[in-house]
Amino acid sequence: MMTLEQKRKRVQNALNNELAHLDTTQAQRVHLLESITGGEMMALREAEAGREYIIQDIRTDDEEMNAFLFSLGCYSGEPITVIKHRKSGCVVSIKDGRYNIDNQLAEAIII
Repeated sequence: MMTLEQKRKRVQNALNNELAHLDTTQAQRVHLLESITGGEMMALREAEAGREYIIQDIRTDDEEMNAFLFSLGCYSGEPITVIKHRKSGCVVSIKDGRYNIDNQLAEAIII
């Protein structure tokens, strides 16, 4: 039997996938996601270390940054865990890897 948290993640993943297919601007997608999640979204930089989150969105117009994050497995619907915060960024766990990302990347990842 699925827990409430698992059900919530499944619904959010389905909604994220649907929103990705809509012809919407970045601002419209953010507004829709915030209304769906009750405004509980935040940047990864603000996340609590040691807790797993689900990536809601990547807020960037920089295609190179978007492609880089995608190559790490960092995209909407994927789990991510902040291992440790550092002055210049944070150490995160995505899938089976650990990465040190800077503050600019951490601000672009919305959980």
